[in-house]
Amino acid sequence: MKGLLLLSSGIDSPVAGKMIIEKGVEVVALHLRMHDNDKEDNKVIELAKKIGIKRLFFADIRKAHNAYRENCNPRLTCIFCKRMMLRVAEKFAQKEKCDFIITGEILGQVASQTLDNMAVIHKAVRMMTLQPLLGFDKNETIKIARKIGTYDLSIQKSPGCAYLSQNPATTSKIEKVEYEESKINVDELVDHSIRSKKVIF
Repeated sequence: MKGLLLLSSGIDSPVAGKMIIEKGVEVVALHLRMHDNDKEDNKVIELAKKIGIKRLFFADIRKAHNAYRENCNPRLTCIFCKRMMLRVAEKFAQKEKCDFIITGEILGQVASQTLDNMAVIHKAVRMMTLQPLLGFDKNETIKIARKIGTYDLSIQKSPGCAYLSQNPATTSKIEKVEYEESKINVDELVDHSIRSKKVIF
């Protein structure tokens, strides 16, 4: 079995990836960049090494976010973001002959991770997505992060999201999200991210 981890510089996704690796699964990782920031890039690289990732890819997702920001409802930005990340991850996973995608989602933690929104987000792809932290609370995740040695790296200051809505939707309907996405060329934007791929190691 082989999985593709959507790896951020935060606390959750490195823990999720490590949990699956410890099950004996081969895991490759994809980081979707929203900044030109060497410190952030290096932080992700160190996290990947820390949890035992053998192959790490970077790709850029800013063009998709800029297109959405210019044309679509800002309240649904976080949902669009996660749907785009999964779409790009699915394409990468297929190229890498992976069986599933791995994410660090924790139910109810932020706007995009309410039950309603997660249902809409995961309809963007057909590939199975594993969410090993789904039923955890933040303290449980932090405890594991400390144990595996990623916590101190993860809490180092990051640039933050430049696209975050001031009033994100905590509930959504697939019809509304698909309507907003119809205002932009989603397939072209996914392909742009795929073409921006860089092999880090």
